[in-house]
Amino acid sequence: MKYQVSPEVGISDFFFADIMTKSSHSHIHSHMEFIYVLKGCVTADIADKNYSLTEGDMAISMPYEAHGYKFGENSSAFVLACPPEYLSEYRQMLSGKVFNPPTVKYGDVNRVLIRNIIDKNFEDDLKKKALLYSTVSDFLNSSELTDSPVFEYDVYRKAIVYISENFKENITLEKTALFVGVSPEHLSRVLNSNGKRGFSEILNSLRVYEARKLLERENLPISEIAMESGFGSIRNFNRIFQKYFGCKPCDVRKLPCRLTR
Repeated sequence: MKYQVSPEVGISDFFFADIMTKSSHSHIHSHMEFIYVLKGCVTADIADKNYSLTEGDMAISMPYEAHGYKFGENSSAFVLACPPEYLSEYRQMLSGKVFNPPTVKYGDVNRVLIRNIIDKNFEDDLKKKALLYSTVSDFLNSSELTDSPVFEYDVYRKAIVYISENFKENITLEKTALFVGVSPEHLSRVLNSNGKRGFSEILNSLRVYEARKLLERENLPISEIAMESGFGSIRNFNRIFQKYFGCKPCDVRKLPCRLTR
């Protein structure tokens, strides 16, 4: 998921706010993203670490920080994302920094703001901005602001950015390593370290979720969707799609569920 910032559009186009109940694969974008657990339990995968969250917990992922969520049964969370430009007073302070840990409790002020935003059908940008300031203030008071890990994580981050922006093209580990400025062997080691998924798994994940989104929202032929998503062959597309979703691509349009992100 990537967000584009353009001065020709309004603030609403920059905010993402929604209720989540389903797991989200790891993704990156240029926004700061906050998740507030409303019910149940959620595992937040942020950078290369996992954090177990329960009702009343919130987590933050900084711009270009890989993150994803795994939801327990009957769990839900409020998610809010925006570019750092909308936190102008904090922007310089937060640049190149991460919160350690990236999780804290949220209190009554945030609960009221979240409820107001939901009641206004997610359209009240002033309430969203108030929630952002309140949240960052809570993190500054309860968590340590530290320098973003350098080198190994920077290699990982740059690779994820490159793959996310070019997964529809014919990219390889070697091309990605050249862009990042390390050897293919070094990049492979970084991408596979600490239980992370590796180049092929990251690439296939981005492509297969893009394909499913197109299958649900477009009426294009399946072969065209496969190519549009970056798959070189329909056979490979079918195999990977079955692995991720347990069904054939043609079955998706018959399913009642739809992706929301």
